Amino acid sequence: MDSSPNYNNYTLEELLDVSNNIDKEKYPQRTQELELAISNKMDNPETTLAVEKQQELDKYSTFWPRFWAATIDGLVFLIILYVECLVFGVEYSTTDTFLQALNGVQFAIYAIFMHGYFGQTLGKMVMDVKVLTHDTETEIDIKQALRRESVNLALNIAWVLIILVVATSLEMSGAISEGLSYAVIGFGILGFIWGVSEFVTMLFNDKRRAIHDYIGRTVVVRT
Repeated sequence: MDSSPNYNNYTLEELLDVSNNIDKEKYPQRTQELELAISNKMDNPETTLAVEKQQELDKYSTFWPRFWAATIDGLVFLIILYVECLVFGVEYSTTDTFLQALNGVQFAIYAIFMHGYFGQTLGKMVMDVKVLTHDTETEIDIKQALRRESVNLALNIAWVLIILVVATSLEMSGAISEGLSYAVIGFGILGFIWGVSEFVTMLFNDKRRAIHDYIGRTVVVRT
C-alpha cells in the first residue's frame, strides 16, 4: 500500500490543487489528511494574508482577458460594418478610412450602451470580465460609461469630421490642402499617443486601470 504524502510540506496552493483533483472515494484517508493540512494552513495568519493578496492580484489581472475581449468586439463590428455596406449598397474596404472611422464611432456608442446597462460588452461577457465603479465595485451607470468612453468617442468623431473636410478640400488651394494634410498626420499621431498611453498606464498600477478607467472612475475585474 502506498504511504500518504506528507501534506505538511505542501504549500497552500499545492494543497488546494490536490484537493481539486484527488479521488475522494478512492482515497478517503488521504482526503481527511488533506483537509486537515488545508485547515492548518488557513489558520496561519501569514498564509491567509498571502492567499488574500494573491486573490486580489488575480481579480485585477485583466490585461489579456481585456485584449481578447477587444479582439472579439472588433471582429463583431467588422461583420456589422460589412453587413451595413451590403444593406446601403456601399463598397466595403478595410482601407476606406471614412468607413473605419464611422465604425469607430459606432463602436464607441456600443461600448457606452453595453457598459452603462450591463457592465460588459459581448467580448467581456465571453472573457468573464466586468467594468465596475472603482471605489465601491458596484454596477456603473450610463453617465460613467459615457465619461469612460468620452475620449475614444471624441477622437473618432473628430476623425470622421477631418476626413469629410479633407474630401471637400480637393478643389481648394494648395496651401489649404497641404495644411489639412498636416492636420491629418497630427491627428494620427495624437491617436497613436493616446493608444500607447492607455497601454502603458495599465502596466503601472496594481488594478490594471487604463486612463479611460481613471476618467470614468471605473475598474475592470474578473467575474
